[in-house]
Amino acid sequence: MQPSLNNKGNVVDIVIGDIIRKIRNDQALTQPQIAELLGVSAISIHSYEKGKRNAGVSFYKKLIGAFPTYSDQISQVLTNAAKTEKESPQMSKENEQLLIRYQQEKIDSLEKQLAEKNTLINHGPKEKPETLDEISDMLNDASKQWSWVFYHTDKPMSCTRKGILRNVNPALCKLLGYTEDEMLGKSLLEFIHPDDHKRAIVEIKKSTRNIQLRICKSNGKYCNMNIEAQEFGVNGNVFSVGLITCCEKGCPDI
Repeated sequence: MQPSLNNKGNVVDIVIGDIIRKIRNDQALTQPQIAELLGVSAISIHSYEKGKRNAGVSFYKKLIGAFPTYSDQISQVLTNAAKTEKESPQMSKENEQLLIRYQQEKIDSLEKQLAEKNTLINHGPKEKPETLDEISDMLNDASKQWSWVFYHTDKPMSCTRKGILRNVNPALCKLLGYTEDEMLGKSLLEFIHPDDHKRAIVEIKKSTRNIQLRICKSNGKYCNMNIEAQEFGVNGNVFSVGLITCCEKGCPDI
């Protein structure tokens, strides 16, 4: 399946329609039956399948939840959409966030499965389970997809752990005017206005964040920026992925 554009310029929905048709054909289901499984109207399923309606995050979650065997295909659709973003900039921020969230959830799930298989190796039969290599390969593939999206999107993004910057993408470096080396390993607070530190510290402790803060650019000027972040991880290995958007018109030049 190759991504295509509907008359609204949407990159994803016609392909999602193809997936819905494939699910119906494979499972011998009607549109009303799929609608009942997903908890949506039959008219909505018809619109999604025909590419007449934009699918949101909640719909993709329901589709993956009801038909997990197709989750990789849905993930690939979103990945392909991200790869064609330069030619088709209409891809919505919501779809991009869904892809990021899905890839992280997939990595978390595979890491958990891998840990369980390692436990079986250490405490169970000495023979290595046949599925371990497959899980490792899937984990590596999911990590590569996540890395591609993070470093190639034009949305400024960061990855932090315990308030320390671990990864920043080129879009964020361009927005703030710093090099990657100037940012990595530093506390978030070093880039936040001192008067906003108290609010920032409270927000950093939350698993889901959405806050406006004054961020210092490399030229020393502060800009109001909106920061949306979500925590991911298992077994205490928790990190946060953030999307940063400048809120000011005529943002101070770098």
